[in-house]
Amino acid sequence: MAGAATRDELIAVAERLFAERGIDAVSLREIGAAAGQRNNSAAQYHFGSRDGLVDAIFESRMAPIDRHRQAMIAELEAAGRSSDLPALCEAFVLPLAAVAGDGAGPSWYARFLAQVVFDPDFDVLARRRRALTSGLRRVITLLDARLGQLPPVVRGERLELAATLVVHGLAQRERARQNAGRRRDPLWAVFAADLVDAMVGVLSAPVSATTRSAARAAARRSA
Repeated sequence: MAGAATRDELIAVAERLFAERGIDAVSLREIGAAAGQRNNSAAQYHFGSRDGLVDAIFESRMAPIDRHRQAMIAELEAAGRSSDLPALCEAFVLPLAAVAGDGAGPSWYARFLAQVVFDPDFDVLARRRRALTSGLRRVITLLDARLGQLPPVVRGERLELAATLVVHGLAQRERARQNAGRRRDPLWAVFAADLVDAMVGVLSAPVSATTRSAARAAARRSA
């Protein structure tokens, strides 16, 4: 039991330090000290490496987020709404927003995600994370199908832009709440709903003639 409690404390402290300072700027030794561990090797003992600790944070948070997302997608598919763009964007945004803004205490998860998700060395959808990302992979597949009218290269760019907007938007709002010294954000629900609207806007924006021409040129160069 003591070992499990220590592990949970190390995960919580590491999430905060990684969120505040970046993954590469924090050592396992610092994390152990900040968690009140007298053994300088405590984090290494429990997680093996910094990458192992990053994975542990991701797993502890992503498991409930993915269950929530899978439940939302199942409801959409049962109702025949699997191509409903606003509903799919809700399934992408709201499970993550619920964790970052649950008000149960200070949150650093959105800022942690902003540090790791777009790191080229961290593949969210890697095979070893499949059990934690079933809902995420499904909603991305459904969004990709829904945007089938877009040139393939544009579709990929739009999905990446939308994901960036969501993660960094949540991280910025999370940071602002902390800087204001508030445990809760009274407008979090408004912000989350508006973030869904913004994602819909990014994905559904018309493709200009200039963009289509650039996409065709890119396709010819890669052929």
